[in-house]
Amino acid sequence: MNKFSKILTAGALVLSSISASASEITVGGVTWDPDYQTLLATDFIGAVEFAQWFSTAGLNSSGAPIITPAFPGTVGSMLQGVGEITRFNGKTDFVCTTCELTVTFGGMLFDNDLTDGSVYDLAASASTGFLNIYFDNTANFDLGGFASQVDSDAAADGSLFLSLGFDTLQQGPGYTAQVGHLDSFWSVSGGAAAEYFDTDSQLFGSDLGFAATVDFQNNLYGIGGGVASGNSIPEPTSLAIFGLGLLGLAGAAHRKA
Repeated sequence: MNKFSKILTAGALVLSSISASASEITVGGVTWDPDYQTLLATDFIGAVEFAQWFSTAGLNSSGAPIITPAFPGTVGSMLQGVGEITRFNGKTDFVCTTCELTVTFGGMLFDNDLTDGSVYDLAASASTGFLNIYFDNTANFDLGGFASQVDSDAAADGSLFLSLGFDTLQQGPGYTAQVGHLDSFWSVSGGAAAEYFDTDSQLFGSDLGFAATVDFQNNLYGIGGGVASGNSIPEPTSLAIFGLGLLGLAGAAHRKA
């Protein structure tokens, strides 16, 4: 096979892989289109609804955040919570009708010291912060009725879809422990879908960004909503550029021949 044929074949293989990646994939019980929103900076976006609280306790033996709430903003307490992903790349039917995709998070240490630009201890939180996403065949998590440890346990009783460690966060203007907006950034550490989201493509070299707003309304629990975003492999734009480059090389080789 001559050089022109080899380059053309390689380009065709890359372009065919791009076409294949346009199809939906299913990993760990979750189905999504890895090429969703290819014209934007990310091709994954998920809507999340959650409850959160501050606590000095960590996780129980089931891996669920322990519900022993402290007053919001208690120095030395950690922000933690549970929730559910309600939309995944524009779809609400990304899991079966009797299934759910839940979220647990925590380990972000509140120190009320702005030395590092945040009311959270970013250095300490980098060691303790976590965000886990679980797929469950039984939809038993109910955010609307959230009130006890049983509800927290229900958010962590599935199979691990994605596990992430805390990188850093940025707080919005006027943020307090009671109300406000946080942009947090996370890196993949495990789970069934780890290889699909480990891209280092977000700010600070993270894999996933989570923009969330919450209001405690002077209660021990805050109810909030947010958007998780990132990229899922394969990255269609970079593949397309690579494929076009190969075809360009093929054309150049043909002209020289």
